[in-house]
Amino acid sequence: MGRRGGTAVKWLGSIAVLGLSAGCGMGGLLGSTAGDAGVSVAQSVQKDAGPIDAGRDAGGGPPADAGTLDAGTPDGGMASHTIGVPPAGRLYHGVFPAGTTLPDSDISMNVLQGYQDAVGRPLAWVYFSHEWFRGKAFPRVTAEAIRNRGAVPFVRLHIRSQQVQLVTDPTYTLDRIVAGEFDADLRAWADGAKAFGTPLIVQYGTEINGDWYPWSAPYNGGWTVGPARFRAAFRHIVQVMRAEGADNITWALHYNGENWPADNPLNVPQSYYPGDDVVDWIGLSIYGNYGTTDDKCRAFADLLQQREGEIAQVTTRKPLFIFEVGISSSATFCDPTNWVRTVLNGLLGGRWPELRGFSWWDESDMLVQGNPILQTPFHDVLNGPNAAALLDRPLLP
Repeated sequence: MGRRGGTAVKWLGSIAVLGLSAGCGMGGLLGSTAGDAGVSVAQSVQKDAGPIDAGRDAGGGPPADAGTLDAGTPDGGMASHTIGVPPAGRLYHGVFPAGTTLPDSDISMNVLQGYQDAVGRPLAWVYFSHEWFRGKAFPRVTAEAIRNRGAVPFVRLHIRSQQVQLVTDPTYTLDRIVAGEFDADLRAWADGAKAFGTPLIVQYGTEINGDWYPWSAPYNGGWTVGPARFRAAFRHIVQVMRAEGADNITWALHYNGENWPADNPLNVPQSYYPGDDVVDWIGLSIYGNYGTTDDKCRAFADLLQQREGEIAQVTTRKPLFIFEVGISSSATFCDPTNWVRTVLNGLLGGRWPELRGFSWWDESDMLVQGNPILQTPFHDVLNGPNAAALLDRPLLP
């Protein structure tokens, strides 16, 4: 989640056509864990995402907060291929669980457990950031902890040297990525992903149509050349990793639900699309409200319709997901309980059959567990009359 301030499309299966819009884990529960809800993989395993990450803790055993393997084969029962796309009318359900020291990457397995207990449903994927300023090695410990809980790791590949927004990164510019200066690092990461052996979802360029991350156009030559540089960098990253044989990765492109700034005609999804050959999934961030200082109540359906129309100008062949959805429970310009209930009922009830999955941003005042403002609608809808729309297991070849 970053700083955020028409032709409609009907998506049919993994193919979309222009038209009129109608509106806008895998098996078992997570293994139970004990201890403080703030305990994280990074705390129990020493710098999960850092260069020393070898998939084990300092004592040579499994991470203390990682639970046990899912029943099945030693790798959790998943095949060494990419995750499938749900058929029309079915949805994957995922989550970003809050962390402790670095919220995006230091995710807590106990927060993850708490979310799943609160909503009462399994998860298809678990979402987290891999921050290169913490280390460039493939984050195997975190990925294994997620796999051990029966979900597919969904990695936000954050190639940056600092966690600072609204600035040019002093190291990982798009031009330097395209020039191949970090190819050795990319190949090593791909080798780690390949050795992991089971499905991964990986995105680069989180919320690219915003202006807060260092891969955004303003920090890579401006609006006239930045989008082309991003397209080239995305293509380069995917091509290098595919050439290394990491064929268990599903490559995702992540747009923000709002174009920011919204008044720049160059800052639209189609400007950043790198090509059907390097994109497997497309996803959006859609947030209703960010808290007491936010004077807007954003309609999920409206933002979805606007971005779909723009995406359809460059591709109509890719499955569409909501990679991040959320609303502040302290919102004063929205009724968060009603917003959540409306969105979840729409998702599970088939209002947007083009969507194939969603994940909640479970952090801070968007935390579901222990918060009846959010937990009640979640539990009611995800276990209600349309609960069968959720797939409890990822589809594997």
